[in-house]
Amino acid sequence: MTPVEQVIYTSAVTERGAGYQIVARSPGLHEEDARELAVWCPSHDSFLDLGPEAASHNFHPLPSGSYCISRTVPAGWEYSGRGGVRVYTHCLIAAPETLLRFANNPFALLKAALAGGMLEIRDPLPGRLEPIALVGGATMVDQNLLIELSNQPGPQAIAALVQAARDAVCLAVAGPAPTEKLIAGLINCLPLTHRTEFSFATGLKFSPRRPFRLVALPSDPAERRWLEHHNNVSTLDLDGRTSPASPSLDGWSRFIERLLSTGRTAFFSTQMSKRRFNLAPEDLPVLGLQLLEDLDATALQNQCTRREYRPETDASENSDGERSANEFPRIASIGADAADAEKLAAFKAAFLQHAHAAHRRFENSEAEPAKAKGAHSGPAQTLDPESPAILEKLELLDDLVYESIGGNARAMRQLQTVWPTLQKELGARLLFESREQYLRYALSVWEDCVEKDGRREPTRAVQALDVLCLLFEGE
Repeated sequence: MTPVEQVIYTSAVTERGAGYQIVARSPGLHEEDARELAVWCPSHDSFLDLGPEAASHNFHPLPSGSYCISRTVPAGWEYSGRGGVRVYTHCLIAAPETLLRFANNPFALLKAALAGGMLEIRDPLPGRLEPIALVGGATMVDQNLLIELSNQPGPQAIAALVQAARDAVCLAVAGPAPTEKLIAGLINCLPLTHRTEFSFATGLKFSPRRPFRLVALPSDPAERRWLEHHNNVSTLDLDGRTSPASPSLDGWSRFIERLLSTGRTAFFSTQMSKRRFNLAPEDLPVLGLQLLEDLDATALQNQCTRREYRPETDASENSDGERSANEFPRIASIGADAADAEKLAAFKAAFLQHAHAAHRRFENSEAEPAKAKGAHSGPAQTLDPESPAILEKLELLDDLVYESIGGNARAMRQLQTVWPTLQKELGARLLFESREQYLRYALSVWEDCVEKDGRREPTRAVQALDVLCLLFEGE
């Protein structure tokens, strides 16, 4: 488990000087990250509101590739006697794989840290901090939060927030719900790969030196006018006070609005659990329209019936309705054992051999013989694929498979243990789409192992092959 580094930034007198500075840090912090934190962390008079529950939760990227997830709170009075509260920020520096374990949701990671008492104010200030280990993870979508926001401020308001945030360089937002809850809802309305693009501060004043993408909109009209005069700053007041016109909604935001209006958060959680590689921001409107079509198509079906698998748009069928091998990437020769390439080809052939069974065109012809034989329905027919328990198991499988392909030996050992159990509990039909995604990803890894300069990486390819051997054993 990758350790999480810690930093405390506040006003103090130290041997390095007096004023706002990093007063304590864990030894693994990169120096370039430390310099960046000195820019992003807030100092005197930075709170937007100094009520009894004043706090700001913040998130932004760092030069090393890690992310800073921090909590800023008032901590007594300034030592200098100039007046005002002392601003105290405790930063957690999470590697990308750590944040991914929490579904790329900074709020989920903060929740785990707060529950573990890791962000309490240190008094006296320590001279040194140790790295910490955060256990657990998070579901892909907080359905309870989305249901709450669909009631207040409502589906149209959240859809407008999603659209405005994606369009703006910097968006200041306010609404009937707390800013923190609005931003957390926005994060939950985005695909996994896009969540880290949205830096935010939930309770700090806007400052050009802290270029957060999402900030809280002040309630004071004069401060709002000052904020609106800054270049590249947009405002959105979901309370309706001096609000600009709602943005025109594209396909993704329209999908979010329909989703929240119909309460189909379980459908959304299922879709977001699917790994969509190389999904660029400009692809979201098209994906939204596709999911909107799927949402409408399933509205008349029983919620406990699994929607039939439909191939991706790049898939092809032959005259018998079988999937074509052309939809899969070619298998590149990377210098590994020739038997490995043959194994990978065999996996593809075995998968294609079974793929046509799920096609809708064979549905009626297979239904009656199954009834006549009195066959018992398998797990895929008796389990609800949108239930939280099933989604949690599928998300665990996703994490273990992708980490194992990436070379995580611990994840591979755990996968070897849980895979037979998940096969029995979920059944082949429920795992069909997941295994297709794993095969696609493994094939892409195989291809990527031939670099442009001619260097080959057979180790990575073999790691992917080992995972496929486990998942397709007996096919």
